[in-house]
Amino acid sequence: MAKGKFKKIALVKPPERSTLNFGTFSLAVIAAAARDIVDISIVDTTNLSVDRAVKEVMEPEPDLIGITLMGAESVPFAVSLVRALKEAKNTSTIIAGGHGAVLLSRDLLNAGVDCCVLGEGESTFRDIVERGIVTGMPGTVTLEENRVVKGPPRSLIFPLDRLELPARDLMPPPPEGVYLMETSRGCPHQCKFCETTRFYGRRWRPYSPERVVREAKLLIDKYNAWIIHFADDNFSASIKRVKKICEKIIKEEVFPAFYMLSARADDLVSDPDLLPLMAKARMLRISVGVETLAADVAREIDKPIPFDVYKQAFTRMRELGIFSVASLILGLPGETPQDRARTVELAVEAGPDSAHFLPFQPQAGLPLKGKHGGYDLDPDDLRDAVAFESAFFNHPTVQTRLKTLAELDGIQAMLARSTLNNPVHKKGSPGK
Repeated sequence: MAKGKFKKIALVKPPERSTLNFGTFSLAVIAAAARDIVDISIVDTTNLSVDRAVKEVMEPEPDLIGITLMGAESVPFAVSLVRALKEAKNTSTIIAGGHGAVLLSRDLLNAGVDCCVLGEGESTFRDIVERGIVTGMPGTVTLEENRVVKGPPRSLIFPLDRLELPARDLMPPPPEGVYLMETSRGCPHQCKFCETTRFYGRRWRPYSPERVVREAKLLIDKYNAWIIHFADDNFSASIKRVKKICEKIIKEEVFPAFYMLSARADDLVSDPDLLPLMAKARMLRISVGVETLAADVAREIDKPIPFDVYKQAFTRMRELGIFSVASLILGLPGETPQDRARTVELAVEAGPDSAHFLPFQPQAGLPLKGKHGGYDLDPDDLRDAVAFESAFFNHPTVQTRLKTLAELDGIQAMLARSTLNNPVHKKGSPGK
């Protein structure tokens, strides 16, 4: 089969403590770009020790190892794996890709990675498979005599429908039947804290509604997908497109238990027909990136969505049987002690069914850095994120809201019961 520089490739998700196991899906996407010319396997070492991971990676005897990194937090784990592979006398060429490889490529190169793929990986990966690593090739960064050599950006793929379907047959079945799908890439907005525009540029590219529904139908018919998670950064970037997807899903009856997705609140309320149509298409769990409900901080990060818009979106979703999840970030630049003190109170008032509180993660190459400098998490942000999540879920208003939903029928009730029974939500106490 091999027609290029390499004969056998292992695509690897490194061992790491992570609640985001999207890596095998992203590797299936990459594998599809070159499986016609080379033998490819996918190795998920997420929950393994480094020593065990080395054995699993070396088992297929690859001459090229590709490691994916979901974000900057994945880099130390990948570095440990690469160093362990070197110590085990592995002579395979090693490349790394994903958001972490874009943000902290020098750390990976110093550890022994031969090349980091910058940004969208399909075209660059196939180029490497066919020609090997060529210094300065588009979409790559290498280390030459301790000097970083960065190639020019590679053109983004358009239209996305040109891409093959992900090589799902090469990846392990996802836990609990939750299958990931891409329906678009990037985001047209430019929130200062977000790495998405660094990875894709400020350009949003969609798959066609026809491709989206065809792939969803395949997941249900071939893989018995119970839940389909649209893993887009911003599913709602085009309201017209979302409505077309919903209409096709309804017409063709492409119904798993439900679809999960992420969207902006201002998009969701911009068209009064949108949320009812999404509910009818069984898009019954929607995550909204709120980030902050402090108006001054929202303006600072270039996401000035009014509080009333969030409240309207969460209220309307509840009325339609859609379970809503808000994501908030503690420690964003411009946040004051007064802002932080009101975080839980405002989140409860905004009205999501569930909420996640995350510490601000400064990212290399982005214009915003935390008050502590560098790119490490601030301990106060991390502590308060845990405490505020507990405070939110144990708030009487939230408890009443969830218990009321739990008494109903359907997916909304199921998700409410699952949230109420999650022991993580009972830990911690508000930071002082």
